[in-house]
Amino acid sequence: MLEGIEGVSSFANEIDNTFIIVTVITLLLFVVTIGSMLYFVYKYSSSKVKKEDAQNIKHYTPIEIAWTVIPTILMMIVFYFGLESLRVQRTMPSDDMAQVVKVTGQRWFWTFEYENGKKTNELTVPKDTAIKLVMTAPEEDVLHSFFVPAFRIKEDVLPGTTTYLWFNAEKMGRYDIQCAEYCGTRHSYMRSFVNVVSKEDYKNFLFPKKEEPKKTAIDLFNDYGCVGCHSLEDMVLVGPSFKDIYNKEVSITSKGVKKVIKRDENYLRNSILNPQDDVVEGYVPHLMPSFKNVINEEELNTIIKYFKGEKEEVKKEKTIDGLSLIQNNGCIGCHSLDGSKIVGPTFKDIYNRKVVVTKGDEKIELTSNEEYLKNSILDPKVEVVENYPNIMPSFKGLLKDEEVDAIIEYLKTIK
Repeated sequence: MLEGIEGVSSFANEIDNTFIIVTVITLLLFVVTIGSMLYFVYKYSSSKVKKEDAQNIKHYTPIEIAWTVIPTILMMIVFYFGLESLRVQRTMPSDDMAQVVKVTGQRWFWTFEYENGKKTNELTVPKDTAIKLVMTAPEEDVLHSFFVPAFRIKEDVLPGTTTYLWFNAEKMGRYDIQCAEYCGTRHSYMRSFVNVVSKEDYKNFLFPKKEEPKKTAIDLFNDYGCVGCHSLEDMVLVGPSFKDIYNKEVSITSKGVKKVIKRDENYLRNSILNPQDDVVEGYVPHLMPSFKNVINEEELNTIIKYFKGEKEEVKKEKTIDGLSLIQNNGCIGCHSLDGSKIVGPTFKDIYNRKVVVTKGDEKIELTSNEEYLKNSILDPKVEVVENYPNIMPSFKGLLKDEEVDAIIEYLKTIK
């Protein structure tokens, strides 16, 4: 069964019941109306009734009462259940009765800030606890919509305005967050997850007993949605590529004046904090949001060091979960785990499977061993599986070597 299809929040059943009632009433009216029409067409067709026997009935009180009273009763039933399901969703708990999380939606990522100041790009909440979301978008951004299908909640997120949602998740798991309002060219990439955990795990999440490893620039690019617009290779997306960006000359428009400058440290800092000051020629102005008051100084320095080519010292995690990696990087949006065909080949029985690929202008048969799987992740356009579109993006620079290895080890286990 699909994750969350039965409803996970405390009010999901009421909303589902309302939809069922409305659907049943609609079907009933459809059957009665269309059924009556077909019956009369058949019974009083010209082949069965003589024209001189037809009568024009101008008034019939029982039918007039019935078609007035019955629809009124049905509409009141719909109104009652609709109002009750809306009331329970929109009656917000007070701040002292709920865990308050600040949500920021901007092109094209979500940021969640907890009461202790911790920020993440996925929402983590405790089970059986009222969660109140205080949501907004930067003033220069566009309209978004926060949608969690499993919780039956959806609310617009407006630039410069605060909106609210609440829920109480009754089942642990991992559930999709999507933007349900078209917000631009990378709208489909604006996806995140709600992780519902035990209260003990939530406490450890907010206040970890061990020091969390320092985030790398790649981590920050993923957290803040940078890779949705900027590639790490020599490839143009919505914004300029990050490859070899430091100290390279570039043509910009600054306050209406075109000039050529070097992308030095000051330029890079200002482009992150005040992206509208200097817009690279050939790119759309007012598209990139400002990260002022979003990114802190330590994170900014980490990104600048990456641009300058300085190596980062990163503590290696003890274990890396391959399943989490393919979920977090959107792999299961195109590749199934159960053998079904979606956009790309299924992951089921993929290891050491015989595949026919197109390489250049020729077709060859290969075995999907470790080397093939690694190449398919990092350079997917070199060898494209027959009968599948050549649309998979490269994850070179997005995944660390140990993460690629973890994914391959997980793929070996899917049978």
